[in-house]
Amino acid sequence: MNDQIRVGTTSEVLRKSTISVLTGGLTWVIANLTGQQKEWALLFSAFVGSVVLIVQFLVDFERRIKLVETSIAAHHSSMESIVQRRFAEISEITELFSLVETSAMRTDVVVQFLRNAVAIGESPRLRYEFAHAEIHRMSEFLRELESGTATYFGEDRDWLLGLTREASTSIDAISLPSVDGGVHGFADGFWESDLGHRYLECQREAAERRGVRIRRILVLERENVLAEENLHSLCSRHSNHGIEVRTLHPESIPLRASRALLDFIVFDDVIGYEVTPGAHAGTAMPPTIVNTRLVLRADVVQAHRLHFDELWKVAEPFDPSAPRAA
Repeated sequence: MNDQIRVGTTSEVLRKSTISVLTGGLTWVIANLTGQQKEWALLFSAFVGSVVLIVQFLVDFERRIKLVETSIAAHHSSMESIVQRRFAEISEITELFSLVETSAMRTDVVVQFLRNAVAIGESPRLRYEFAHAEIHRMSEFLRELESGTATYFGEDRDWLLGLTREASTSIDAISLPSVDGGVHGFADGFWESDLGHRYLECQREAAERRGVRIRRILVLERENVLAEENLHSLCSRHSNHGIEVRTLHPESIPLRASRALLDFIVFDDVIGYEVTPGAHAGTAMPPTIVNTRLVLRADVVQAHRLHFDELWKVAEPFDPSAPRAA
């Protein structure tokens, strides 16, 4: 870079000097042709050449001054824009942290989240894009949660376990065979899956360590109610985990309640967890979950509570001492 500047400067000086010499020489020739004395002709040609050289330098100097002024103006405008943008960002960040500090969220958790987020670089690209997508998904989830309803398409895992781990007073659930059952009812359904085992373990910890009252109604299938395999074992397992469990025969369901029978869970009487199953044309297929919803609207949660209490009253309590069905 320095060599290029040096070469450019040298060529400019040579060009100006050449023009000055040629101008002086031309002046000397004209002076001789007009019969001027050689001393005056030489002096006049030197004077004209010097003036031309000085004028060139003055013109070049003025051009450089204008370039410097233009550059300074552009730099000033750029710096002003950067400073204004930075101050706006600082103001926005300050406002956000002020909101965090005044909110119910733990400030240290939010700060740690931001630190971990900005620590992820753009390489490898897949990691960056995946992290960006997860942050966007979490942002959308928080927005939905604030609005009162959040939807997950398919079978959820994290919400169920997370809410169970954080519940502090109560968990009331209705378990339908169309959601938690399998091909042969509850015997080979949700409760035999990995998620079912983890869910039961989380409930055991909630009941034993935090004193959470957990109640569950197992709604039996209308067909072959008495032949529900492993029902006693399933109820016993729930009971051993500190869960109050009752079974509900279809004939015992009040008419008004049977029309709006849903598979749902109410956590701490403030959050409703609804599961919507899909429909199959055949009967020998396990249930499919269409979507899972979190509901925080007080009126909907209250309706779930009343619905659960109504079914709890007519459901049959589990008796661990009762013999297994043959």
